[in-house]
Amino acid sequence: METNYKNLLDQMMAPYDEMLQSLISDHTDFSKVDYLEQHSEEYGKSDANYTNRLKVLLALYNREDRDSPHYEPIVRRLLVNEIIDRETNSFQGIGDALYYAVFLLQKYEREQDQVLFQQAKKANFDTYAGFDPELILETYLFSKDSADLEDCINIASELGEDVYLSLFIDLWIREQTDWDKENLRTLVYHERWRNHAEGEIEALKKLAEMEKIEENSSNYCSTASSLAEKLIETGQWDEARETMATIIPLITKEKEWFLYGLGRNIITACIHIIMHFGAKSRQATSLWQTIKGVLQPAANNMGTIQYQLAISVSKFMGDTKLEQKLLRIQKHRQ
Repeated sequence: METNYKNLLDQMMAPYDEMLQSLISDHTDFSKVDYLEQHSEEYGKSDANYTNRLKVLLALYNREDRDSPHYEPIVRRLLVNEIIDRETNSFQGIGDALYYAVFLLQKYEREQDQVLFQQAKKANFDTYAGFDPELILETYLFSKDSADLEDCINIASELGEDVYLSLFIDLWIREQTDWDKENLRTLVYHERWRNHAEGEIEALKKLAEMEKIEENSSNYCSTASSLAEKLIETGQWDEARETMATIIPLITKEKEWFLYGLGRNIITACIHIIMHFGAKSRQATSLWQTIKGVLQPAANNMGTIQYQLAISVSKFMGDTKLEQKLLRIQKHRQ
């Protein structure tokens, strides 16, 4: 395995330079970077070419001759298409590509481009509130020369470079000489980014153990709850139940624990475990005793999915009275 992250970064970005060169060749083809509308049930409307556009902008930004005149019409076209994405994207957002496109085009100091910069600013609520074309600091742009390993992990995640993301994370793990809460929290996110459930679970276990040793019950319950959710997600039901058994005596000491986000997440995890083991099981009976008395007040602060789970588990456990009460409240909420 390549052990120099700079070499890996060069390998990852080499195709981006090729994409850039294709835009200044005799057979220019912008079809891979121009706005291309796509739809999905989960995310709504978005741009299928957003990532390609960002890759080209990164390649251009990291070139020594990035201010050369022959790049000017390319950058302008990329910005125009990025503005279309910002204006039409269901998620809205700002997007990294907008920063690079505006920064690069500003270098040509064309008065007519001020209109584009204002369009970028007013593209959507997020850009209007959080994007200022005059305040783009290079400190926050990705430079190959100054990038550290964390920067490489972040940019690989942003670009969907799953193979390189995993390689960068492996190198980062090898750099850690001592594990503490800070780098374990970072590892949890890194493992999540690369969809490595086993690694995320192990990191959460180590972090929870540290929190337990420090007798910080609030932090322990939060970390252990995340662990239980991941165990449920991966079908490790016995271990999930055992983890919940360590959380419940601690969290229930807190007054109105069920009204807060962590409490609702713990209740949701309990519901999943109950419905897996079955209404007559001892696992379900024990957890139901913990949550049934607080389910209705907790449900008042739940979102749609969690609320529906509360109704379902009430029916599942044969508590018709609670089920009907939740259904009546749901009708008034609609």
